[in-house]
Amino acid sequence: MADDIITSVVAGLIIAAVSTAAGILWQQLKTAKAAEAAEQQRAREHDQLVDEALRTLLLCKLEQQQDTMVHDQHGVADNDFKLRAQRVYDAYHSLGGNGHGTQVNADIQNAPIAPRPTTTN
Repeated sequence: MADDIITSVVAGLIIAAVSTAAGILWQQLKTAKAAEAAEQQRAREHDQLVDEALRTLLLCKLEQQQDTMVHDQHGVADNDFKLRAQRVYDAYHSLGGNGHGTQVNADIQNAPIAPRPTTTN
């Protein structure tokens, strides 16, 4: 009978120890999952901010190119200038930019092409 009591007590202690360990591990898992979710959210927010900043810089570059075309080149753009503006616009658009940048690029693309200088021999 004493052996049965000892066995019951030991079994109870083992069950309590395993339950405690499982509870601690479960809490650590929940904490780790929450930390991972928070890190993923922070990374998403960071990526959105970087995309927004880059989109703004690309729009500024397009506007600068348009300003150069209008003021320095008297509204004329050669094919190389148009190609460079299109590349900036494509990057801008791939980041979700639209609207004003689309109009700025259209103005550059619709500008007359500069005549090539003729060389005399």
